[in-house]
Amino acid sequence: MEPKMNQPESKIETERLYFQDAYLQEFTARVLARETREGFPVVVLDRTAFYPESGGQPHDLGWLNDVRVIRVEEENGLILHFLEKELAGEEVRGRIDWPRRFDHMQQHTGQHILSQAFYELVKGETLSFHLGQEESTVEIGLQAIKDETLTRVEELANRVVFSDLEVKTYFLSEERVSSIPLRKPPKKAGLIRVVEVDGFDYSACGGTHCRRTGEVGLIKILKQEKIRGNVRFSFVCGFRAWQEFENCRRSLQQAARLFSAEEAEVAACAEKSLAELKNLKKRQKKLEERLSFFEAREMLARSSSKIISGFYPDRSPEEIKFLALNLVHQAELLVVMAAQRDQYFHLVLAASDSLKLDVREVIPVLQSEIEFKGGGSPTLVELVCAEKEKAERAVTLAVEFFKDRTGLS
Repeated sequence: MEPKMNQPESKIETERLYFQDAYLQEFTARVLARETREGFPVVVLDRTAFYPESGGQPHDLGWLNDVRVIRVEEENGLILHFLEKELAGEEVRGRIDWPRRFDHMQQHTGQHILSQAFYELVKGETLSFHLGQEESTVEIGLQAIKDETLTRVEELANRVVFSDLEVKTYFLSEERVSSIPLRKPPKKAGLIRVVEVDGFDYSACGGTHCRRTGEVGLIKILKQEKIRGNVRFSFVCGFRAWQEFENCRRSLQQAARLFSAEEAEVAACAEKSLAELKNLKKRQKKLEERLSFFEAREMLARSSSKIISGFYPDRSPEEIKFLALNLVHQAELLVVMAAQRDQYFHLVLAASDSLKLDVREVIPVLQSEIEFKGGGSPTLVELVCAEKEKAERAVTLAVEFFKDRTGLS
């Protein structure tokens, strides 16, 4: 009967094989303890190559015999393997998901290099690190950084990668660790595991790393954003960087085909197209304004009503706004109209100046039944809601409100 993990007298410890060899993909081990947690079987082995989630690096996945390892955690010196189903037997053969492990090694080693590049060039300290599924992030203690400086940081990091420096890992006592230039002081006492990028960076770290910087392949910063008064950088390394390049390359090729241009001409073509589109929108606006003038005149010729209302699902909000304004400028009227754009419904209320109405007075009435966003002036209000039925109901409510209030019909 194996001991339970919650028995302190068992003195169970797990030998961490990934400390000795991060490239070890298969191993044999003996089951020391079993338990069920969160509905999953959990085992502790006498030794393991599985890395538990720690220090910003996700856990490994893999198999114990033919059983999937779906999560790995560390608890009081124990490595807990969460399993997909029960594991039979006391002797097991473990196999880690190597593509996932090596990807994490590339990202984590790349982060050490990038963090030291930030520190060396701009004294930017790494405050946090997260290795994500698609991209990783480092939060750097900087308020801002110029584009040209960021390019220098990225260039230095990649020069270290291309130099193919040795990456060493070793343990030092607290006394000895004070003699090396650690980028950040260690968070714990006792023996400290150091990851050294040959003469370039020294970090206290328990993660898995490449043997040489060349295996990182490439470091590419994707974006930056302000957070908590600092700057967070998203980046990719290794195969992820190749995937990023491939995606960008395909997008560029597709854009070049759409423009019938060379790839180097895409940016210029896009600028030209945007300028043309801007001019076309200006012309369209002028034409819509002119068209709405004649449409308003035609509507007035057909109707003697002082309140004109309607729902126009095939018209843009701009069109009904132009139409409403032309109507109230050409006659003494109140106009209530609605239109649809994408999944939103736009309500326009307009009144002639001579009526001396404040159309905003209807807003509380509408909002008592319908959730709207928007506002306006005494003679023009624009509101937006998310449901067609509510927009139609708003038109009816507004017309009834102003009929009762003004006696117009």
